[in-house]
Parts: sequence; C-alpha cells; structure tokens
Amino acid sequence: MPTYRLQPVRAGRYWWAVFGVTAIVLLLPAIINLAVPDRTSATDEVRLGTLGYDWEVPVPDPQGEGEVLTCAKSTGSISGHAWDCDGVLLQSIIAEGGTEPDRTLRRMVRALDLFPPAENAPILREGDARMLIDPEWGTIGLSLEGDDEREDLTMVAVISGRGPQTAPLADAVWRAYTGSPLPGIVREEIRMRENPMTPWGSTGAFNLEGIDV
Repeated sequence: MPTYRLQPVRAGRYWWAVFGVTAIVLLLPAIINLAVPDRTSATDEVRLGTLGYDWEVPVPDPQGEGEVLTCAKSTGSISGHAWDCDGVLLQSIIAEGGTEPDRTLRRMVRALDLFPPAENAPILREGDARMLIDPEWGTIGLSLEGDDEREDLTMVAVISGRGPQTAPLADAVWRAYTGSPLPGIVREEIRMRENPMTPWGSTGAFNLEGIDV
C-alpha cells in the first residue's frame, strides 16, 4: 500500500519573495526621483521683462560668445521674473508711466529689494541706461528707458547678493542695455565687495558721479 509524506515548507523561497517585494517598495521613490526632473534645479534663459508685456531684453552669457545667460529660475520675486545665478538673485520688472528715470529706478529697486537704497546712492548714466549701487547694502539696480512704442516703459533689473557672479552679472545686464561693458572702475568696485563679510564702506567711499562712459 503506497504511503504519502508531507513535504516540508521551503521557507527560504518565501522569505526571498518577501525581501524582493520590500526592496522594490523601498527603491521605488528613488527610481521615480531619477526619472522626474528636479524642478528646483531647472534653468532658464535670462530674458528681462514682465508678464503681460511684449518687451524682453536677453542678457548675454559672460562665458559664451553670442549665447544667452542661463540661471536657475527663482520664485522669490513679486515680479514673476527672477533667477538665481550662483547664489546671486537677479530680478526684473517693467515700470510704466515714469517721467524721471532716476526716480523710477530708485522706486523699482525699493519695490523689489528687501532693503531700500539710500537716497544718496550714486547713479551712473549712459544714454537711456541707468545704474545704481547702494553703498550700504550693495544692491545693484539697472534701468533702461523704452523708445518709440515703448517710450512710457522702463525696464529695471535688480541684483541682490554678493559673490563672484555679481560683477559679471552686472556687466552682462549693462552690456544688454548699452552694448558696452561697465567702466573698469565700476567693475573693480563691485569685485572688491564680493566677500559677504566685507562692509560696503570699508574700502572707501564709492562715487559714480563724474565717471565717463
């Protein structure tokens, strides 16, 4: 008479199956994260402007001949146009109806920056372009008056923060506005204060008045 014996349960195969499922569950978020682009590190071309206007000013890349500068997009601006360029914040906005370029620039810098510029902050002028450097906080504001159908508009860029990118960024915006580089004395003044621990008044008074451009 034949006899039957119960086979022992192979626990090893069961535990390997459990381990495999667990590993998949744990690794799934990492796999998805690799497949989905990181929104915080997305870069975009730096084209100054404001939503709702058909006026844009592309900023040239200091490192690339004829190329437009690219930086990480930033959401920390009321204007909706802001970029983080290696830790230096660049914002842009278009002002409408301004009749005094110097006053418009100061007003827009005050609107976009955490610290309003000093009333005596010097302004560099070249044609329809203006540049303001706050001697206390180091904020840089640059404006360009529109012409023809844009004669009542002012393009404004505000650069906040200190670092190796500050001087090249200010120079790139000035080139976009005027087609010419910043005066050497201005670039040097900005570079001298690249260190965040260096107070703006520690290297002597900074005066843009009387600089020939």
